[in-house]
Amino acid sequence: MTAKSEAVQRAAAGFLRDRHRLGAFVHGLLRDPHAAEDVLQEVWLCLAAEVEKGTLLENQSAWCRGVARNLIRRIWHRRRSAKVVPDSALLETLLDRVEQSFAEADAAPEEWTERQEALNECVASLPEASRRLLSLRYEERIPVAELAQRLNRTFEGVTKALYRLRKDLLHCVERKLVHH
Repeated sequence: MTAKSEAVQRAAAGFLRDRHRLGAFVHGLLRDPHAAEDVLQEVWLCLAAEVEKGTLLENQSAWCRGVARNLIRRIWHRRRSAKVVPDSALLETLLDRVEQSFAEADAAPEEWTERQEALNECVASLPEASRRLLSLRYEERIPVAELAQRLNRTFEGVTKALYRLRKDLLHCVERKLVHH
């Protein structure tokens, strides 16, 4: 294996490891799963091209967010023809705040990993019905109204159940982090 292909494999491993965080960053700013996936794919192509050129990236996660940020700006610019367009300064402030929170998480990756492990343990300890509800809503991204209909429950009932589950998970994670 050549040094170049080893570098691409290391970059790919890092990209896959951080993909969920980058995806959260992109999706949170675009609110369009298809556009977010397009951005993630474009970031990967840019990353692979840079690594192939021999560019050494000190902080690959931050570099990928920077590329994503520029791609998101382009998407927002193209959407200016939409009827409701946020102010450019507001968008930049939003990008800066989100980037700052991710940079802080990069500074303490072990805390992020501990938090993720605690969350996984807490979710695993939930009753099957609760895990199913969370999966339908957050993994399959089924809207609450559709969930209520599928589960033969009221919209308010599903909303309240999700709220309680999120609150219980937060408390569970906090307890686990205190004991670690």
